[in-house]
Amino acid sequence: MDDDKGESRLIYPLVVEAFSKPPNATILIIMMALGVNLLYSVGRRLLTNVERSRRMQAELKAYQKELREAILSKNKAKEERLRKKKKQMNEIQMKVTMENLRVTALFLVPLMVLWWIMQQVVGEGIVALSPIPINLLILAIPPELNLFWWYMISSFAFSGVISRAFGVGLTD
Repeated sequence: MDDDKGESRLIYPLVVEAFSKPPNATILIIMMALGVNLLYSVGRRLLTNVERSRRMQAELKAYQKELREAILSKNKAKEERLRKKKKQMNEIQMKVTMENLRVTALFLVPLMVLWWIMQQVVGEGIVALSPIPINLLILAIPPELNLFWWYMISSFAFSGVISRAFGVGLTD
């Protein structure tokens, strides 16, 4: 019995040792980002009416474009008519937002648990190196990427492709 407990205590340090440094940590985080994006897309497909959300999003976009054009062309009558539809458009926007939040809320707690586990295994050390500088408008990401930055980059890289593959994106 005592030997079993000793062995189980050795497994966790071995896992941490194996996955706390590149390339294993890099690949593990890529797999996490891929898995989370796949599960989220499947959840969106099963729990929301994607086609209805897409139609509502297109209607909102057309309304905003028409209102912008009326304002720029100084067509006060058209602008006033469109502003009267604003309450209706806000309700449509709320429906789209609530559909998206339903899936997000469902996946939030499991993602937080997964994130905690990954922090325990990978730690906050360097997990990947960027060959190019990543400078955003207000933020410069260092070339030595930790768990957070590598997950964000990996997740963004997969999200568009996976949403398109599952047909769950709101735009075509």
